[in-house]
Amino acid sequence: MIAYGSCVGSWGNFRDNVVESVPPGRPLIGLEGAVSVAVGYNTILEAYRGKGFDAVILVHDDLEITDPNAEEKFLKALAEPDVALVGVAGGMGRDSLQWWNSETVGHQMTDSGPLDFGSRTGDVSFLEGSILVFSPWAVENLRFDERYPDFRSGYDDICLTALDAGKRNVVVDVDTHHHSPIGWKSPEVKAKFMESERIFREKWGIGS
Repeated sequence: MIAYGSCVGSWGNFRDNVVESVPPGRPLIGLEGAVSVAVGYNTILEAYRGKGFDAVILVHDDLEITDPNAEEKFLKALAEPDVALVGVAGGMGRDSLQWWNSETVGHQMTDSGPLDFGSRTGDVSFLEGSILVFSPWAVENLRFDERYPDFRSGYDDICLTALDAGKRNVVVDVDTHHHSPIGWKSPEVKAKFMESERIFREKWGIGS
């Protein structure tokens, strides 16, 4: 069985994108009011801890899974015991939250048009955070760093935590639509990202 979770900023987005994407009968938590995505996702993971799910899929409320075979593809990737996290895009770099400035893998439709990084499958350091699929091991053992205060950045360094535990992060060929434009939506959004980048560099000992 697969379970789902999302931090809800807009119940309209949640209904249109997440609820409509989740197959009937799947457990789904929509959590409103979290102070950050890290705190919200940790709350959802704790709710699913020990329940024996084959995977837990955490998605933004503006992320629509459009691939009818998504679950099958995710589970196939997670069948490899050293895979902790699965997503649809990501990058090889480990020295910045801006994974897209490194060698990239995967694809995703956005409101700005399609992102296509060429190769659609492979191992990465960072996964694009609008959809993160947790293995049973990851549900029990990984948690997001709650020092990151943002809803759009920082929390995805959980991928590096998985690597440090000897696990893998894998991109699979699954179609999604992230109903968000590419780039900074406002100076405030950029400022929040740069604060997350500062926390990231301090945490991982990366010089400026």
